[in-house]
Amino acid sequence: MSTPWIVAFVVLTLLVVALAVAVLGLMRQVGVLHARIAPMGTHFAGEGPEVGSTAPDIGVSYARSPVTLVVFTSATCTICRELKPSIDALRRQEVGLTVHTVSLEDDRPVFDAFAVRSTPYVIAVGSDSSVLGRGVANSLEQIEELLREARLDQQRSSVGRITPERPHTA
Repeated sequence: MSTPWIVAFVVLTLLVVALAVAVLGLMRQVGVLHARIAPMGTHFAGEGPEVGSTAPDIGVSYARSPVTLVVFTSATCTICRELKPSIDALRRQEVGLTVHTVSLEDDRPVFDAFAVRSTPYVIAVGSDSSVLGRGVANSLEQIEELLREARLDQQRSSVGRITPERPHTA
């Protein structure tokens, strides 16, 4: 074989390998984007405890973090399975967030205690056990929005609150 053919063969082989790596990288990004813009469902389905009410005691210490997300899932729920890696990533990335996942098949009494009938359903609970937000969450974007709203409501409710460190004077 002549040298130009060998060089062309090596260059083409390297290009094919580089393209394969690029395609694998793009496939991963498509999965991440799909989790963010998944089918949108009803954000509030009229179920679960009222916002502002006290969350049922399910053996989880809500006081461990400012916000606890209780995520209701089912083994037969396709969207739940697709959201699991995104929820795990959110658990690792968000400071001051505890995520407690409840499976319909394993924890039916918890579903009943919260009066939840559909999945995936997310309830945000504050450190004082008050329900900060709730709703159906078919995408990571919806979970992040629910979390943002819960934190904003938590901040609004703490403004003007009388604390021992700052007594209210008339």
